[in-house]
Amino acid sequence: MVRSLLFLCCFLAFAAQGYAQFNPTLNIQGILKKSDGLAVEDGVYSLTFNLYNVETGGTSLWTEIQPAVPISSGIYSTTLGTITPLTLSFKELYFLGVTVGTGNAELAPRNLLTSAPYALSLIGQSNKFPSAGVVKADSIVLKGGILARGGAPGLNGVNKNGYAFSGNNGDNDSGLFSTADGKVALYANNTEVLTVTPTNVQSNTNLGVNGNVKTDNLTLPGSGSVVYNGLSDWRLVETDNFVSSTEGWQAYDKTGNQNMGWNNGSNPLACDIVHWGGFAGDALLPGNNDYVLKKNFNLTSAGSFTQIKVKFRYYFIDSWDWTQGDRAWAAFATDASGGGIRVGWDKITKLLNYSPDLNSSEFVSAAHFQGADNWVDNWNDVEMTQKATGTSFWVYIGAALNQDAADETFAVGNVEIYVR
Repeated sequence: MVRSLLFLCCFLAFAAQGYAQFNPTLNIQGILKKSDGLAVEDGVYSLTFNLYNVETGGTSLWTEIQPAVPISSGIYSTTLGTITPLTLSFKELYFLGVTVGTGNAELAPRNLLTSAPYALSLIGQSNKFPSAGVVKADSIVLKGGILARGGAPGLNGVNKNGYAFSGNNGDNDSGLFSTADGKVALYANNTEVLTVTPTNVQSNTNLGVNGNVKTDNLTLPGSGSVVYNGLSDWRLVETDNFVSSTEGWQAYDKTGNQNMGWNNGSNPLACDIVHWGGFAGDALLPGNNDYVLKKNFNLTSAGSFTQIKVKFRYYFIDSWDWTQGDRAWAAFATDASGGGIRVGWDKITKLLNYSPDLNSSEFVSAAHFQGADNWVDNWNDVEMTQKATGTSFWVYIGAALNQDAADETFAVGNVEIYVR
C-alpha cells in the first residue's frame, strides 16, 4: 500500500483564448511512498486523478485516468488535462485526490491545489476572476481600448448594450449607451435623458437634454446655441463693461447743419470712462451732449444667426427738461456715416410722460437730483432688436437736448450683444 506524503502543483500560463482554441492543462508533481516510508519501486504506474471542491467526501467534479505514469525514486511528474479536458471554471478552491492502480482506495489526505504566485489575486475573498462565468471585482480600472455594443438598453437592460449601473439601488437600464453612429446617450430607467451628437467633433457639439440637469457651469463655444423645442434662444456673444477701456466705442461730433453727429463718419473723438461705483457702476461718457457714441460690431465668430439684440444701460445726467421734449435714442446703421440708419429705441419724454421733471418737487429733497454736474440722476436698462442682414453692423447711442453739457448729458454702460 502507498500513501502520498507530498504533493506539489503549479499552473501553466494560460492564453486568453485558451478555451476557444485548446484545453488548459495543469502540471503536478508528487511523491509516492509505501507504508514503511520507503519510496515505491521504479516503474510505470496507472494513476487516477480526481478534483473535488471539498476536502473530504463529496463527488468528483473531474476525473482523469493516466495508465502509464513513470515513477523514479517514488517521484512522479505529469500533466493533468492531456487525456480528459479540464473543463472546470477554477472559480473556487479544488482538492486533488490520487488513486494508484485499480481497486485501491484513494490516497489521503487530498491535496489543495496551490496557486502560482501571479494567480493569487484571481480568487480572493471578494474578487472572483474565473475562466468562465461572471467576473466579480471590487473595482476595475481599464486601460487601452474599450468596446461596448451600441443601441438602447431595453427594459431592465434586456439588450445588454452599453454600460449600465447595477447594485447600490441601480438598475440595468440606467447608464451610458451609444444609440447610433456618432451619438452617445445617458439613460435612466430605459429613458434617454441626455444625448451628445457631435456634428463636427473639433468645433461643434450638440447637447440634447430631456429632464433636469444641475451643473455649476455650462460652457458653450461662441457659435453654440441653446435650443428649446427646435427654436434657438438668445445667446450672448459680446459684452462691453467699460471697467478699464472704451471697448472700441468712439464719439462723433455734429457736422454741417445736421444735429447730433449721426451722419458724421469721420474724425472720431475719444470718450471718457466714469466709475460711479455702487449701483450705477461703470459707464462711457461723451465729451459733449451733442456727440453720438458709435461702435462697429463684427460677429463673424458667432456662427449663423438671423436676429440681433442689443442691451445697454442709458444714464440721464443732470437737469433734463422733460417738459421740452428732451430725447434719448439709439439706432442701428450699416456704417459710421449713418447708412441705413434705423432708430431702435427712443424716449420723447414730453409726449410719453416718461419721467417727471428732475427739478420738480418730487425730487427736491434728494441732493442727487438737483442737477449737479456728473451726477447719476436716473437710468434705464434698454434693449432693441433688428433682423440680421450680415455679421457687421453699427450701434449708435445719443441724445437730443436743449441745453449744453454743463446742465444735461448722458452716458452708456453694460452693453451686451445677443444673437439667435
